Amino acid sequence: MSVLGSRVIDPALYPYPFLPRMPDLLFGSDRPDGVRLYAHRLSVWLGGAAAVRESRRELEPDIVHFQHAINKRLDHRLLKQLGQQTTVMWTAHDVLPHEHTRRDRARFARIYQAADGVIVHSQPAAEELQELSGVQATVIEHPVDDRVHATDRTDARRELGLPTEGRLLSALGFVRPYKGYELLADVWDALGLDAPTLLVMGELHSRSEQAVVDRLARSPRVVVRLGYAEDADLHRAISASDAILLPYSGGSDSGLLHLGRACGTPVIASDAAQLAASVVATDSGLTLPRTVAAWATAVRGPLPPPPPAPPSPEETGRAHLEAYQAAIHGATLGLTSRAGAGTPRAA
Repeated sequence: MSVLGSRVIDPALYPYPFLPRMPDLLFGSDRPDGVRLYAHRLSVWLGGAAAVRESRRELEPDIVHFQHAINKRLDHRLLKQLGQQTTVMWTAHDVLPHEHTRRDRARFARIYQAADGVIVHSQPAAEELQELSGVQATVIEHPVDDRVHATDRTDARRELGLPTEGRLLSALGFVRPYKGYELLADVWDALGLDAPTLLVMGELHSRSEQAVVDRLARSPRVVVRLGYAEDADLHRAISASDAILLPYSGGSDSGLLHLGRACGTPVIASDAAQLAASVVATDSGLTLPRTVAAWATAVRGPLPPPPPAPPSPEETGRAHLEAYQAAIHGATLGLTSRAGAGTPRAA
């Protein structure tokens, strides 16, 4: 197995063959605006598509598996082209982007229809994907990195410059509209000095969220650390926390939930359907309606127990291999109709 990733990533960070051949997608607030943004996206897609095609010719893999879109408007063209030479898989971590538009429904339906197999991480996601595209997806639990382990909670708090005593909750990663931080601001405003300490750490992904971050920063019980959070920062913050807060207004699974599983830190999450399904399936914490009263009670009341140990990467890997074999078999027999919109395909 070889993984294609951004040219800005150090291959030494990975224990498997990592090929830094893809352009940088420039997430976060440093992205260009307006016409420059579209020009950048086109150049990224052209460079990324060329890197994928060249790597396929060089490596001759049985499967090309996409874990992330390069360009939602153009990726279906690349998948159709690759599908003429090899079997193509796609993991839909989110069936639709978090801040999607009406046109994105048709764009992602074309992507799913162009693949030989699609993987999702929950049954509600599989149902949404089939309703959107007619494609029957395979449900496989989100992998959990076994290289991530909890560090001592007190030491982690000291390293972050946080109080070593008392309850510490965290809201981590990119600050984006779907993450629902306005609910946290309302809860911490309502609780005032009776609120536990909240750590907000991550990069402001959307300028629309600046106002809610400013509200949180004014609370005497909130510590805001804006800026890109490296993996080590996130692992340290999760180890320091008594629980991770996921007040999402939508979306699906959360990588933070699975980092919490690796570190033994539970989550308090909204009842957004796909997120809640993942929390329940993995016994990772508590789900709540998105009301100030429910969350104010939860952040001060008894916390969920630590989540159970996740399955090994080998177990999750075997499930992926089974999905690969089914996709290869279907493509070989001609059961996959790449041109047939809405046709369910083996996965």
